[in-house]
Amino acid sequence: MSIIISSLSFSYPEQSARLFESLSLTIHPGWTAFAGANGSGKTTLALLIDGRLAPDSGSIRTPSSVVYCPQLFEDIGLDDYQYLYDYSAEALELRRRLGLDDGMFQRTDSLSGGEKKRLQLFLALSRHPEVLILDEPTNHLDEDGRQLIASALSTYKGIGILISHDRAFMDSLVTRTLIFSREGGDGCVVVDDIPLAASEAFREREARRGSLLAQRRRLGQELGRIRTLEAGLQSQAEASARRLSKKTVSPKDHDAQGRIDAARLSGKDRGVGDRKKAVSSRREDLEASLGQLDQVRLRKSGLAAKSFQSLHSALTVGPCVVEVPGYSLSVDELVFPPSSRTALVGDNGVGKSLLVHRIAQEAVQRWGREKVVVLAQEYGDEDVEAVVSRFRCLDDRMRAAIVSDLYRLSSTPESFLSGQAISPGELRKLDFLLSLSSQPAFLIMDEPGNHLDITSLMAMEEMLSSSDLTLVLVSHDEALRKALCSRTVRLVREGRRGRAFMEA
Repeated sequence: MSIIISSLSFSYPEQSARLFESLSLTIHPGWTAFAGANGSGKTTLALLIDGRLAPDSGSIRTPSSVVYCPQLFEDIGLDDYQYLYDYSAEALELRRRLGLDDGMFQRTDSLSGGEKKRLQLFLALSRHPEVLILDEPTNHLDEDGRQLIASALSTYKGIGILISHDRAFMDSLVTRTLIFSREGGDGCVVVDDIPLAASEAFREREARRGSLLAQRRRLGQELGRIRTLEAGLQSQAEASARRLSKKTVSPKDHDAQGRIDAARLSGKDRGVGDRKKAVSSRREDLEASLGQLDQVRLRKSGLAAKSFQSLHSALTVGPCVVEVPGYSLSVDELVFPPSSRTALVGDNGVGKSLLVHRIAQEAVQRWGREKVVVLAQEYGDEDVEAVVSRFRCLDDRMRAAIVSDLYRLSSTPESFLSGQAISPGELRKLDFLLSLSSQPAFLIMDEPGNHLDITSLMAMEEMLSSSDLTLVLVSHDEALRKALCSRTVRLVREGRRGRAFMEA
């Protein structure tokens, strides 16, 4: 039982360039990750496997039963009720693993995003599909929710395909990672097939890219040397040809004619031609090798180095109580030293965004808006307009720097200037880069991973981990928290009261 993809080509009707060109893959039982930048074809390939899209050419052979779980929860259909009212031991165990109860089935319209996602997975797993495709299953889930679905999915024995930007979650399930990138000829998708969990796979891919770039440099240097040598031999050959030519020698000059004939017979100059022929052959081989390497377009990865303002004293928040209707959060004394990086951790609904707002207020009051940047969790229409306006008002030098970084994050910067609709992920990248361009000293990020692809997150992580910014981070992305933060503020809730405290 496998998915066999043979010479698959596909393009969307509105696009002139192909997304996939002669793609061949085999996907075996077990969990395989589809990872890569937004727009790199992960969901498209999943829809081709599911049969919702048809290839232009080539073929896909799949087992008979395929279930695709999209990012957004779809309404319960009539055929779902047989699973909702299944009280077999197997069904009850699956409910337990996913933290579901009968009451949730009666109020699907009022379920939270995380509850809907767990219900979606329950219905999918209840069908016992031979192929299960999950598109961003950890969206809206807190740490407990992630653990619940990881436990349930670990028992699945078919062909599992996981499309996700959540490295820690992928690492807990997958043994093989397919990394998608638009680095093929004419911008078509290249798929790096690496038999490792996601985090290790990206490290392996970077090592391969480094090796490829080193090979390009080495071949380029050798090609330059060979071309110089070939030019020198060409000059020698031309000089030799002139020496052996009788065109400028008088027919009556028998001595000169004799010397030329003797030189031709001796073959002393023949070696130059032989060497030139060998060097030319080597040049052609090098050009062919470089031509093959150049078919893969490697974007520059990572972000350009940034400089930031410095803080010379710590920020202290609390002790205090932060209240909203129906809930109060008691905040212990929290100290944020200069250059510290602190994660705010807790379940959904415990008050993390409430605490972020209070920290931001205190920081702005202390240092002013020029030193403090807050990246919000979501954007309203006015926020979108403000971010795009900031970009368009930049001077040429600053705009060029932002455009360069956007390109490194697999974006198409032209869309920000053309008036096209901007996706939430592209907007978040732009807002992040614009915020850093103001050289802040104190950065607060509330769920920066929302809508961002894994390659952008890793670039952001690499840049921030080497900076001296003071950082406060709210994120369900365990890998991001571990990479960036050495301190944790824990938030807990009991009923209408909660508490925020610094973990030892």
